[in-house]
Amino acid sequence: MSGMEMVIIGALVSGASAAAEGRAKVEAAEYQRNTYYSNARQAELKGRTDALAYKREGIDILRNVQKTMATANVRAAAGGLAPFVSGDSTSLINIASMRGAADEFSVQTDNASLAQSMSQAQADNLRLAGDTGLRMAQKAAKRGVITAVVKGGLMGASSGGFTGNSTQSLVSAPGYGPVVPT
Repeated sequence: MSGMEMVIIGALVSGASAAAEGRAKVEAAEYQRNTYYSNARQAELKGRTDALAYKREGIDILRNVQKTMATANVRAAAGGLAPFVSGDSTSLINIASMRGAADEFSVQTDNASLAQSMSQAQADNLRLAGDTGLRMAQKAAKRGVITAVVKGGLMGASSGGFTGNSTQSLVSAPGYGPVVPT
């Protein structure tokens, strides 16, 4: 077997081994990416669930203010006051109740919006992490194959086969060199 064949065989064996190892690492990165994608979907669902909970709290606040206003109107009517007269004490109580409820409802609406946007940001980060991990594994696999091919070729060359560009000098070549008297 010639020296060049040794280099090629060494490079191919090393390259094949590195390719198999790289493929295994890429597959592991794909599984990890799928895990990140699943976690991203869970984060989105949790954000939607939290947003719905905040909206329900806001609706409960509005229902409670309706009950408070109805109670104030009924008590005013029972006490002989006109419950729907503008500027009367009942009207002032109802306006104050609505103002507080509107503020609380606004806070709950903002919380719902924040919950959804934060969960979306978290999901985007998880997807990005999965994609980045996969790309890095693919690049590492390519580098590993190239490195293994080069090292395998060098190992084949060092085993007495291919000697690169070295040439025999004329002094040591047969038929050349100093003339020795016989």
